[in-house]
Amino acid sequence: MIPIGIGPIVSTPMPQISVWPEEVVVPFDDSVNLLEALLGAGLPIAHLCGGKARCSTCRVAIIEGLDDVSDRTEAELAMATKLDFPDVVRLACQVTASQSLRLRRLVLDDQDLELASQLGKPKFVGPIGREVDAAVMFVDVVGYTRMAEGLPAYDVVHLLNRFFTRADAIVTENSGTIDNYMGDGVLAVFGINKDPNPARSAVRSGWGVLEVAKELTRYIERIYGLSFQVRVGIDFGEVVFGLMGAESTARETVIGDPVNVASRIEAANKETGTEILVTEAVYDETHTDVVFGQRFSLDVRGKGEQVVAHEVIGLVPDS
Repeated sequence: MIPIGIGPIVSTPMPQISVWPEEVVVPFDDSVNLLEALLGAGLPIAHLCGGKARCSTCRVAIIEGLDDVSDRTEAELAMATKLDFPDVVRLACQVTASQSLRLRRLVLDDQDLELASQLGKPKFVGPIGREVDAAVMFVDVVGYTRMAEGLPAYDVVHLLNRFFTRADAIVTENSGTIDNYMGDGVLAVFGINKDPNPARSAVRSGWGVLEVAKELTRYIERIYGLSFQVRVGIDFGEVVFGLMGAESTARETVIGDPVNVASRIEAANKETGTEILVTEAVYDETHTDVVFGQRFSLDVRGKGEQVVAHEVIGLVPDS
């Protein structure tokens, strides 16, 4: 999306850079890099390392004209790989352009500078934030409170870790990643590693997790006389993936509507009497690979309209 405030690029003999948030247009000589062009125009763009691609503070987002800028240099590629830059994020000190372009400065104040700089002590290393189409699976243990109240603390932790270990293996086998453990819940994400069909991988993982719960029930019944059940909710859509949190505790995670919806429809299994519910978006991606049962229209907190959910009752065998 082009930020509001940047006017149309005016055709001139010399190429020009439209810069946001300053909302200014800078003519430039295509023999200089973008950092030199912006500094020459008096714009306050950060460059702690003096243009050597070591600090990453001159990072900019190319809004328009990405096809007309130079390829990453070896130094820029190393930094982009380290920080998992998307294609549109470039180091101004390493980029030249042959045509007019639009860009957005990403480091605007002292706090931005502190977060972005890779000089000195280790800084944030990982995804700086990118949008990706992903499937989000939320799994929750049924009757956890009753189990926790009836068993010694050691046994509760042991059983949950036994389940989490198996669940993690299944998610990994299906090209997914465990994003977070929340008490007795598991949040897994599929698609951040370029899975060709993340929704399908998520449903297969959800079905596998149900099988793990059944196996664990046989173990628990024999020892404690209890059952072990889980419920699963899966949604598919655009999420934001990046390294989030304060520097000392930051971790890679996802945020976005699919995370909330997956959690809500997981909880809805209790009302519908089902074990796995997926959204219409997941159904559209997987209807040839998955056996579906009932269809529900659910009132989901935070959504202005009802969410259509489908019950998963099996997987279509691989041919």
